[in-house]
Amino acid sequence: MNKLENFIRGHSEKFNDEEPTEGHFDRFEQRLDQQDVSSRERRPVRLWMKIAAGIIILATAGLAVFELSTYNFSGQSSLQQVTLGLPDELVEIITIYQQRSTQQVIELNQLAQLCPDKSSMINQTEKEVAKFDKNQDKLVNALQANPSNSRIQAALIQNCKAKESLLNDALLKGKIKECAGE
Repeated sequence: MNKLENFIRGHSEKFNDEEPTEGHFDRFEQRLDQQDVSSRERRPVRLWMKIAAGIIILATAGLAVFELSTYNFSGQSSLQQVTLGLPDELVEIITIYQQRSTQQVIELNQLAQLCPDKSSMINQTEKEVAKFDKNQDKLVNALQANPSNSRIQAALIQNCKAKESLLNDALLKGKIKECAGE
């Protein structure tokens, strides 16, 4: 800071006495006018950018709300989407099994809360259920491509039965161990 102060004190006559050269104020006003014109030209672009950003944000929010509203919170696609285009009888069977499985998963989660020591069994059951869900999705996709294929329909029903059986066994084991005090 001393060097700056010394420089200013040493050259103070140059700072205080000299008037700007002739035409300085005119050139300064021209530059200000140019900046005003250029800033006015930029404003409409900025406005359009703000409008575009707002539209993108609204579209993204709308898409997110739509995706969340069509997603079943159990981690599976909604049953209506899965069974779209399938025969009504098959949809009814899948719906019944899906409702039973959902209830069994709820009971299994309640059992897990009561008995934290059963978490490894429940985790294994959840992994197996996820496999059945993936198989169900594959079978439904295959069936949507060929709705009249009775072998795929039978496989889909068998998959639902096996999933329900797995959950029943897991619940039964958990309840027996609970009753036995293990």
